[in-house]
Amino acid sequence: MVKGEANTKTGLTFIGFIRNMGICYGWTILLLTVFAAIVTFFPIPESIVPITVFLITVISVFLSGFFAAKNIYSRGWLCGAVSGLVYIVTLFLLGSLVFRSFCLRTDFFVMLIICVLSGAAGGIIGVNVKRT
Repeated sequence: MVKGEANTKTGLTFIGFIRNMGICYGWTILLLTVFAAIVTFFPIPESIVPITVFLITVISVFLSGFFAAKNIYSRGWLCGAVSGLVYIVTLFLLGSLVFRSFCLRTDFFVMLIICVLSGAAGGIIGVNVKRT
């Protein structure tokens, strides 16, 4: 920000955060749908599916952290990390409701750490993007 310029951005609001999470989940659904179509029509080995789903999740969380932190001026890593945390916990709770199984296993905690770090990385980059 230029010296003497008024700070017109007040930061990330709760509604903005929820909207950002919706966009993040929208990208996840879109990318997973495209991948499902590719798997349906092309001979893709099954071993590729979990890796691709993992990568799509990490990319979506990174983008969520990036866009959440783009409207703030400091602590982008924290904003992005919270975004990653909310993403994976919400996904876990929705999955537990749909599949009627609430089981905290090691893979959940690994994914939790990865999503928090991915969101934090997106937040670091998002807060440092040059604003016009």
